[in-house]
Amino acid sequence: MNLLLPPNSLLFWLSTLIATPVLVMAVRHGPWRQLAADQARQHALFASVLALALLWLLQVEVRGTLAIHPLLMTVVTMVFGWSLALLVGAWALLVLECYQVPLRALRMDWDMALAQFDLTTLPVDFCVGVLVPVCWAWCVLWLVDRWKFKNPFTYFWGVGFFGAMVSCLLVGAAALMLFAVTGSDIHLANTQEHFFIFLLMTFPEGFVNGLIATVMTVLYPDLVKTYRDDWYLGKEK
Repeated sequence: MNLLLPPNSLLFWLSTLIATPVLVMAVRHGPWRQLAADQARQHALFASVLALALLWLLQVEVRGTLAIHPLLMTVVTMVFGWSLALLVGAWALLVLECYQVPLRALRMDWDMALAQFDLTTLPVDFCVGVLVPVCWAWCVLWLVDRWKFKNPFTYFWGVGFFGAMVSCLLVGAAALMLFAVTGSDIHLANTQEHFFIFLLMTFPEGFVNGLIATVMTVLYPDLVKTYRDDWYLGKEK
């Protein structure tokens, strides 16, 4: 979910206060040495940033205030882990804003399109559309990892499918709470009125995340950071 209207000062600063320490932690605890040593993972990371931003252009606008789109942050978390997933989401938001400039220029001149280049919405978009689904996916991974039932489907569908479905509802609930606390009446009213869109997104979000997680784990298991052969298949490392 992304804002189309600039946030009020309280919403902006509260989101910034939440996003800043989280991103600092993500940078500090990121697996940079492992990433630098694995060229395939580097390519996957950069491709994920560009692909996410491109996918997020497929959005439903709600009365010019909100844009609701597929998330896919669950599968990104499964592939890259908590720290890199947050950074991938943050970079994708920035690339998304860059993508939108030439699209706006098709409807207006370049000067007006560049004037609408607004980064004040990024902290809010990060907190709602990246931080919430990534943290939820990490919690589900933690629960599944401690479940005694050993089966790859608990990973593919337990996290990728059902975890992603629930993340849509949590994103909507987090947006409602954040808008209510900060007094963002326009955003709050439109989110409440169109909350059913989050419900409609649950199945396609779960299906796409589960499908990509399954394909990645079967074809490229070494790239999926959170997958463990020794646990899900009973193999010793």
